[in-house]
Formats: sequence, structure tokens, C-alpha cells
Amino acid sequence: MCGRFFVVGESENELLARMIREADRRKAALTGEGGVAMGEVFPASAVAALAVGKSGRIGAFPMLWGFKRPQGRGLIINTRSETALEKPMFRASMLDRRCLIPCSWYFEWETRRGQTDILDDEMSFQTLKTASDKQKKSQQAVKIKYAIRPKAPGIMYLAGIYRYEKDSPLPALSILTRTAAEDIAFIHDRMPVIFSEAHKALWLDRSCDPQTALLSCETDMTHRAA
Repeated sequence: MCGRFFVVGESENELLARMIREADRRKAALTGEGGVAMGEVFPASAVAALAVGKSGRIGAFPMLWGFKRPQGRGLIINTRSETALEKPMFRASMLDRRCLIPCSWYFEWETRRGQTDILDDEMSFQTLKTASDKQKKSQQAVKIKYAIRPKAPGIMYLAGIYRYEKDSPLPALSILTRTAAEDIAFIHDRMPVIFSEAHKALWLDRSCDPQTALLSCETDMTHRAA
């Protein structure tokens, strides 16, 4: 899945900086306030996203991360790419409203359980109780945070879909997910769909079948502790 991602500072990547500035200008024009998220980005943030504009050209636009759920109960921040075309909520967006979120890496958490203590037959009751308490504590889940990205250098692009929502000046987006690549499957069984610079236009091309475009996503991944 994808619950957070990271956008480096404007001084570190000029191409990414131009996208941020373009989306920022559009946000200011639409809402009266500039500022799209940078650094560690969380759901509900306004982010820079590439999409095909009314002119037919690709541009950077401000979008809110997360579709509103029916009755306003939370946000849909991720959508399964394998079934999105089958669901009425996502079908139109998969066909006509695709976007890409440029970023540097995304974050995921591995859940680990502690090791079980081995108890000796001759332990006293008090020692046994203490050991039991330690065992319970050791079995609590531990979350380990990783920064993940393709092995190839450069900007990575998270594949998304967007829609227009009532009473919002900005469109909302959801990030598509897929089965995790083999290198990172031990961290989580899902990952975002990611495109490289070379293949990003394919996802934004509405004449291209979305399932065909998804075949060109990145699968050779690297990770590090964050």
C-alpha cells in the first residue's frame, strides 16, 4: 500500500522543483493559498500531480490525496489496480482521469513479532511470572519503517486516478496499488504502482488501455531503513 511518501526539497531536483512551482501557482489561483506538500507527505494533503489538462498538454496540478468515502467516513487513499476498472467508483477515473504523483521515495512499515522467551523448569514462581511478563512484551508487534524506491535513479511517479468532488476547489486523487515486488514483499504484500520518467507518458495517455499501461510499471526496487 502507500500511506506516506517523500518529496525532496526544491534545491535538490530542478525538474521536480518546476512541477512543485507549477502546481503551487495553480493552487493559489484556485484557493487563494499556495503551498503543496513537500518532505514527508501524509493523506489529505494537497500534492503536485501530473495530468493532461484541458489544452491536451501534460501539466502539474494541485490535488488532494484521498477520495472522500460515502457519508464522509474517512478517505480512500489507495485503490487496487487489479480491480479498479470493475468498480463504479473508480472506472471512469481509470479510463479518463489518470494522474502521476512525482516523488523521491515512499514509506512502508514491516511488522515484526518479538522472540518468545524459553522458560526453565526450575524457575521460581516469581521468576516465572517475570519471564511471562517479558514474553508478553516481546510478542508485541514492532513496526520498522523503510524508504522504498526503484533502483533506477531519478524521480519516481506514483500512478493515481482522480475525480472532482462536491464543494472542493481541488480534485481528489487515489494512489493505485499492486502486488509487491519480490525484493520488498517481506515488508508488505502491496506496493504503489510506480512509473519511471521513460514510461510516465504511457499512463497519462487516455488512448492507451490502462491495464496495458500498467504492464510498464517499475518492479526492480530497493529499500533502506528510514
